[in-house]
Amino acid sequence: MVCLGCGALTGRDVEYLNPGCSEITVEEAPDGDAELSPALDFRVPPCQRCGGVLKPDVVFFGDNVPAARLQRAWELFDAGERLLVLGSSLTVFSGYRFVRRAAERGVPVLILNQGPTRGDAHAAWLGSAPLAAALPALAAALTPHATQARGRLS
Repeated sequence: MVCLGCGALTGRDVEYLNPGCSEITVEEAPDGDAELSPALDFRVPPCQRCGGVLKPDVVFFGDNVPAARLQRAWELFDAGERLLVLGSSLTVFSGYRFVRRAAERGVPVLILNQGPTRGDAHAAWLGSAPLAAALPALAAALTPHATQARGRLS
């Protein structure tokens, strides 16, 4: 969680304000959101540093990607040999621009998503599957190769 007031990062411990909440089963959305019954009277904890409002530390639709995070993403992109897109339609330009840059540089793009994406025309490989099922299988398939290549996925 990140504080909207002071920017402090914190965990998601809400048990101290909501005793027994860890025993409640809720279906979480990919962005960390969850639909709770109004009857639960759930209390969101304030930031322990400044008392501000906390939100999940993700970039929501319409938000700007923080400059430092974007710079780090470009550094990782520049150091890579391939671009792997997981679970994104690439509708938002903030993600699609990486696919476009890869295509401009001749960097192979691999896309795993459920359904078509904006970047499909640039992809060297396309896969369609739920990430929850596909990622463990993908990791298992890549692990021996990664070890042989001294930590580089090949």
